[in-house]
Amino acid sequence: MTLLGIEASAVKALVFDMDGTLYENLDYYRFQTSSQVERLATYLGTSQEEAYRRFENARAARKAAGLPPTSMANHFLALGVDMPTIIRWREEALIPGEWLKPDQKLDEVLGTLAKRFRLALLTNNPRSVGTASLQALGVERHFEIVVGLDDTGMSKPSPEPFTALCRSLGLPFEACVSIGDRKDVDIEPALALGMGGILVQGVEEIYSLPAYLGIRGL
Repeated sequence: MTLLGIEASAVKALVFDMDGTLYENLDYYRFQTSSQVERLATYLGTSQEEAYRRFENARAARKAAGLPPTSMANHFLALGVDMPTIIRWREEALIPGEWLKPDQKLDEVLGTLAKRFRLALLTNNPRSVGTASLQALGVERHFEIVVGLDDTGMSKPSPEPFTALCRSLGLPFEACVSIGDRKDVDIEPALALGMGGILVQGVEEIYSLPAYLGIRGL
């Protein structure tokens, strides 16, 4: 875990990713994909197997073209689904309280971090799903702002969500740090804007953030 892009003394806000960062749940990750591909199949008038094939082909085509990975929403857009529909499908299918439970240790860690930094959530799911996820984890009160897919109609790694979040905080890029588990989605786009970045391997590394940032014992 390394702070990239800016000096620790300049940090005023920590911008967290959700999935794979603030919690780990393989079954929920898989459901988030399967539930959306199921709707994609109905939309395209094809089988779920065929919808999966088209989705995976889109991923493979980006890789073959030397392009970095992108979000599921961007793949669905390329397959002809409009953004309001993508947002609605997720709001209908994703109920975080059915998959997540309160994390007392995370609550304590975020409470410690919130004594020094402003905390925000930047998620590729709709804002309501992000907020419900924080509620299910028992940590919503620590977060000042949640920015989701419906706030900009764009998803990470596009720069627009990062820009909208920093604007909502009223802070320059160089005062904000993006924290997430995907280098190409959460970290590299933030660094390109002048933000800082911390790549983590899951919530276990989030637990060590206060000590890493030098604020143990606050």
